[in-house]
Amino acid sequence: MYIPESGRYSGTENLSLEVKRQIFHLVLISLWLVPILLFPYPLALLTFVLVIAINLAVVLKLEPFYQLFSFLLEHLEREKNLDRPGIQALYANLGVFLSFLLFGELSMFGVIALSVGDSLSTMIGKHFGRHKIFFNGAKSWEGSFAFFLGSFLAFSFVTDQRMALLLSSLSALVEALDLRIDDNLVIPLFVSSLAYLV
Repeated sequence: MYIPESGRYSGTENLSLEVKRQIFHLVLISLWLVPILLFPYPLALLTFVLVIAINLAVVLKLEPFYQLFSFLLEHLEREKNLDRPGIQALYANLGVFLSFLLFGELSMFGVIALSVGDSLSTMIGKHFGRHKIFFNGAKSWEGSFAFFLGSFLAFSFVTDQRMALLLSSLSALVEALDLRIDDNLVIPLFVSSLAYLV
């Protein structure tokens, strides 16, 4: 059970749900690297449009799509999102898609930050986060450091150390901010635009 006063979960069941959610998040978001890096542009666009259309149908609870994904929703969706199931996935898919439209292959940096960094920050923050960030009490230093370290290591496979350090540092800062917009939408756009500018 989530305890609002402490910002933490109680019981192993809810922690287990969050771990499963984040592993699913990491794997599914990482799959966007396939069309971004390997598909011809028109096929990549078609893939994005189809996935986003299906995701939107699930959020709107349209059949048969809602029923097709009901098993995942029952086992992975947070209680607070049950009225709009799959909404955070939609934000993530839109963020990656917009990054791809604007920055092409550089959108891979946004995918890496969102899949690796964001997943690790949530898992570590929920399990081990003890020290709240002074400018956002909903996030912890431990979670932000996990975002930084995870994305830095992942970036190091695709770029030089200086670029990896810059991207991971600034993206960890943005993820820690108290934004009004879902970070699943913001992170891929921010990191991809930063990679483009650098």
